[in-house]
Amino acid sequence: MEYLNELMKRADIGVWQSWSIQYRVLAVVVGLLVAWLVLWSVLPAMLRLLRPALFIVVVLIAVWALFPREICSIEVVARLPVLCAR
Repeated sequence: MEYLNELMKRADIGVWQSWSIQYRVLAVVVGLLVAWLVLWSVLPAMLRLLRPALFIVVVLIAVWALFPREICSIEVVARLPVLCAR
């Protein structure tokens, strides 16, 4: 962290409020572009890894739609107030 602070001091990058509007817009656009590229490259691998968990979640939601009382008797699911509020 100290290294990043030193780089910011050398680049004369102060607090966000001291930046001009052009640099703020540029920083936000570059940040969104980097985030999009990271998600675009990482998401397919994450979906392959999470496919079994997503399948279990879909099955639990389908069973909950048919039998809400029985699903809410499961201890882990009973802690979710959105599902077991009925």
